[in-house]
Amino acid sequence: ARSIVGSRRIFSWSHLLFLLLRLLLLQAFLAAYTAAAAAASSSSSTNHHHFFAGSTSSFLTTQPGASSIRRDRNESRLRMSPPHDDTAEADAKAYNAIASSSVDITDAYIRNGILTVTRSARDHDRNARRSFLYQIPVSTDGSKDAFVPPPIEVPSNVKARIPSPSGSKVALLVIEEMAAQGGTKTTKQVLEIWTQNGHCLSRRIELPKSVHGNVCTDKAWFGSISWNSQETAIVYSAERNAPTTASFFSDQTKQDENMVVVGGEFTLGIGKGEDWGEKYTSTSTLGLFCVHMATGKVGAIQNVPGGSDYSKPTTEGGYTLGQAIFSPDGTKVIYTAWDAGGGGQMPKRLGSIYCYQRSSQLYSSPISNLIHSLSSTVDGEESSASVQRKVDSACICLTPKDKLARSPRFTPPSASNIRLVYLSCASGFDTHGGCMALSCMEWPIQGVTNPISRIIVETVKTPKMDNDGKPRVASMAFPGLFVNQLPDGCFSPDGKYVFASTQWGSVNRIVRISMQDGDVMPLEIDSFAGKGVSPLASQSLLCLTNDGGGTAIVSQSEPNQPPIIGYASFGETCKSGMIFKMPPVAFSSTWGVEGPIVSGLSYDVLSMEPPHGSVKVPIQCILMMPNQTKDGLPPPLLVVPHGGPHSVSLTTFIPSYAFLCGYGGYAILHVNYRGSAGFGQAALESLAGTAGSLDVEDVVFATREMIDMGKVDGERIGICGGSHGGFLAAHCIGQYPKLFRVAAMRNPVTNIATMVTATDIPDWCYIEAMGKGSYNWETFRGPTQQELGEMWNASPIAHVANVVAPTLVALGMSDRRVPPSQGLEYYHSLRSKNISTKLLIYDKDDHAIDKVVSEADHW
Repeated sequence: ARSIVGSRRIFSWSHLLFLLLRLLLLQAFLAAYTAAAAAASSSSSTNHHHFFAGSTSSFLTTQPGASSIRRDRNESRLRMSPPHDDTAEADAKAYNAIASSSVDITDAYIRNGILTVTRSARDHDRNARRSFLYQIPVSTDGSKDAFVPPPIEVPSNVKARIPSPSGSKVALLVIEEMAAQGGTKTTKQVLEIWTQNGHCLSRRIELPKSVHGNVCTDKAWFGSISWNSQETAIVYSAERNAPTTASFFSDQTKQDENMVVVGGEFTLGIGKGEDWGEKYTSTSTLGLFCVHMATGKVGAIQNVPGGSDYSKPTTEGGYTLGQAIFSPDGTKVIYTAWDAGGGGQMPKRLGSIYCYQRSSQLYSSPISNLIHSLSSTVDGEESSASVQRKVDSACICLTPKDKLARSPRFTPPSASNIRLVYLSCASGFDTHGGCMALSCMEWPIQGVTNPISRIIVETVKTPKMDNDGKPRVASMAFPGLFVNQLPDGCFSPDGKYVFASTQWGSVNRIVRISMQDGDVMPLEIDSFAGKGVSPLASQSLLCLTNDGGGTAIVSQSEPNQPPIIGYASFGETCKSGMIFKMPPVAFSSTWGVEGPIVSGLSYDVLSMEPPHGSVKVPIQCILMMPNQTKDGLPPPLLVVPHGGPHSVSLTTFIPSYAFLCGYGGYAILHVNYRGSAGFGQAALESLAGTAGSLDVEDVVFATREMIDMGKVDGERIGICGGSHGGFLAAHCIGQYPKLFRVAAMRNPVTNIATMVTATDIPDWCYIEAMGKGSYNWETFRGPTQQELGEMWNASPIAHVANVVAPTLVALGMSDRRVPPSQGLEYYHSLRSKNISTKLLIYDKDDHAIDKVVSEADHW
């Protein structure tokens, strides 16, 4: 890998590729140059390069063109050897340790002073994630830490856990397997109702297959399972039943022709549903359903947009309904309705995940008659009642002037005025992400045909550059709300404030929003219990207490610190501290794990001002530096542009990058190029139509800044990314082959022209390659010859002839977002040029390549 003739060091990248492929750049440079150094004892040189990783305990200081906000935790946190044992076993053991320390928290709520959270942990042996239920006593008065009992593993068939508003009841959605005649196994969905503070299983309600299909438990987007305030009923989203079909060759004399569609088994819209793409391949058309706790009866809410006849033989068009909640008095259900073809904006069903611009509005449906029929026991039956005895009045659209409206939330009953608060955007946006407004309306609504609403927080085009005296995060003024959903129970007890987590540049920050004047205040929370407020730590709101005290339960993490659970109480002053730090959960049975284990690295957030581009705003980068590198020389750099492109890299703990930096000895540079979320809408939209140029130039500018600052070895620059990050990796090695010496990409976009008719998001191909307004939301057609040319010009494949860098390509073969043909096309193009290239194929993985074994093998 390195030989010395005279004293000059010469590269050979084929050996470097071999090491890159073993663990995705982990020990590539280190092993290659270590071996060569031993063989290069007699040489003299006039051109000296340093190839070993180096570290520094101090961090970046301000340099021309870059401002630095320092965040350096110098204490040693990684209990493992420094990166001088380069065996594959040592690498795997190190990854095992860091992956074991990862903490992913979901479904947090606090009742009666007990915080209940679900933790997801990777299990390499099972190639699955395991879930553990923690019940943690919460003390915010500075008293001695309470005993936290060991967690309980949540069975994999428990799909949802929903506490009632008072906490005295808990509903569990359980999938039960049962043996049918002939030995064929079937499943049923059962709602278990636990009362007496969750100690008594008082009722088991089987959700009838005759009424609906699978319940949607995706709380991140479509799904919702909500109690009414009276705790007598639950509303939820579930798949509408498709029509019953039969073969043309079946015995039709035994079929009821009014109930069966003969020959419709394989017809889209009848036997086959049109799904919502990547991750939502089994979600077609969701409806809303209510279940009554006393009788166990289940009924469909039929007065919804798109028609009330659930038995109509089609699954095409209409609306998909979710995010449902009850009105405070329980007489109405408020929900989000996504256009699935019935609203004129979805002639072809497009992918939904990470696509926050899909047309949606809020609706209200009266349900008094439905609830009355479900509560009735006159007939003595406690089975399903899918048809109301009396018809409720029609639904109304609450947000007719908004192209985007979602995430409805009611202020608490203790508030002086009840309001419905939600996220909105009147004009919408073409890009897959964007800045949202926070809106509200008085409740009950005053206007039936045109409810009156007002905007609390406006969208922001560009963060203010001047010093207006308002709080800043990472030196940046408020960029607008980049929030996908509001938390459940997101209000202060008096209803005067809304709490939410938002992307604020490169930091995720909890904000307090005044309902009166829309003032947005980022909260300074010290979850590290006296070690000082971390200005760059990312925090997420898990839940608020329901005891009227206004205490927030938060999760806080940093690139060198796995998430911990803390609290913040907001009175006249903000009081905060740590509640619990979760110990490791073993990733694999091969090695044991001691805790706590976190990464030996420091990090910083850098602000830079590139001179190019039409929207002149600073970009930010997160620079991770290893605490230890050999010989104290500048380390090699891995540049990591994020995917999306309208997402953002945040100062959170990610095991794979903590592994590469803290153990592998690489500097990591996460580049939040223009187009990233959390920097205002103008900067985000400036990438539309300039993808492949503006984002590439930003990445190159940031990389050269790091070299000029002298903290990394400019001769050892690699680039790594997935999806749009893979698109940028491929662009960079094609457009700047002398700067980027090696690349790794997973599910990369490489040829937009060949992707546009195969992806679940063809709109992305038009908008990113040709700009806003280039995709027609009301009709669908294939691209023209000219459009194909523009897409090809914006693609990495246009520069493939220039590539010399060894390249690793990893593909999930079930990817609906970026078809595997993209990576295959690029791989074969490189291989035909005799470029050192390797392909990793994961047959059962989709776009994320996030199955436990695949993820570990890939990294």
